[in-house]
Amino acid sequence: MSFLFKFFAYLAEGEDDELWDTYYNFYGPFLEISFVFPSWRRSRIPVSLTVLGFFAFTFPVHLWLLTLGIEGVRDDFNLASMEFHYWMLLMFSMISIFLMNSHRQNMIDFHRRLSRDVGFHGPGRIYDEDYPMKLEHNKRKQLLQFLFLPGLVLVLAGATLILPYLSKMDGTVLYNSREVNMKLPIPLWYPFPTHEGILSIMAVLGQFMAAGGLSAVIMTLDLIIFRATQAMIFEYKVLRYAIDTLVPRAKRLYAQEYPMMDLESVKMSDDAFQICIGKCLRACVIHHQDINRLLNLYKVMLKWPGFMAYGFGTAVIGLSLINILSAKQNGDYENIVLFFGLSMAEVLNMLMMSVFGELISTESKELRQELYFIEWHNLNTFNRKLMLGFQMGLNNPVIVKVGGLVTVSLETFSSIMNTSYSFFNLVNAQ
Repeated sequence: MSFLFKFFAYLAEGEDDELWDTYYNFYGPFLEISFVFPSWRRSRIPVSLTVLGFFAFTFPVHLWLLTLGIEGVRDDFNLASMEFHYWMLLMFSMISIFLMNSHRQNMIDFHRRLSRDVGFHGPGRIYDEDYPMKLEHNKRKQLLQFLFLPGLVLVLAGATLILPYLSKMDGTVLYNSREVNMKLPIPLWYPFPTHEGILSIMAVLGQFMAAGGLSAVIMTLDLIIFRATQAMIFEYKVLRYAIDTLVPRAKRLYAQEYPMMDLESVKMSDDAFQICIGKCLRACVIHHQDINRLLNLYKVMLKWPGFMAYGFGTAVIGLSLINILSAKQNGDYENIVLFFGLSMAEVLNMLMMSVFGELISTESKELRQELYFIEWHNLNTFNRKLMLGFQMGLNNPVIVKVGGLVTVSLETFSSIMNTSYSFFNLVNAQ
């Protein structure tokens, strides 16, 4: 028993109340509910073990059932494709949980930096000024707007599971030749009869529990990507504001350090004022360096889950298009709607991730432009060199890549959509 407690203590390294306050502020209880980042503090061990037991049983069992189910309905291409879709989502979620827990320290380091001020611009705390406060207030509005998107994805995904099940609730029993119960929400083979009694209830509840766990994992991953991206963009905007207000900020610093001097008579050529400008400019450089450190942690968090999201999403869209064509040929309008909903859910997820990557690249480009428009022509030689070095560090815009290969941008999303459309036309022409 002592060995287990030592192991849990090892897993809980880096966790404290400050960190979890940041987590709850960002994600509420979703990190623990989805097991994407469980807490291993002694007080939370029972909760984490319970959630672990749920996922460790529910996901592998239903992955196995889906594997057998695909074989059991192989004569029905559309049904087998739908089950393969769920199989891929389960596999994606299981791998994502493993990867996120494998990179716990990266997750801790990223949010630890966000639990305190990233930038320090004197005089005073820059985050308390009007513009950063307005940005902070807008973050809450953006979160509510964002929740509409994963909410829509969940509605579409839920409809593909619930509506076909409701349409089959006519009181009849139907097994195919391979003993797959065709009346379940997802027709699967079970090693026991599932058409009546407690076993039928257990089978249906098990499928909905697996779907609920799947939704929790995917929604949590979406939320992590959104909140992390939002934090990155917020820091970029605060830094742009600090650069834009460089001279007024230097004047306030000058008034603070030289209270006996007349601020109205200060000139840009004054050596003391140039020193104040240099201090403000150095604060901007340090803030940018800290943002880059955050960005590196952000890229590690996004690297493999993002890569799998693009890969699995592209496969699902391509497969759904084939299914839509097949259903169209058979006049099966229910499956047309079903697979259209599945493909739309994947398209929305990829669009969301692509927009996030594009926003970060755009902010990094605008930062360089903001720096150029300061009064650099009025700086002394030392501050011009400092400004030039800063500008050299901003020459190349930030490009977020997943898996070390795929650029997270709207161009990538457009390329995937064009490829899917070309594939659709090619298959449709046959």
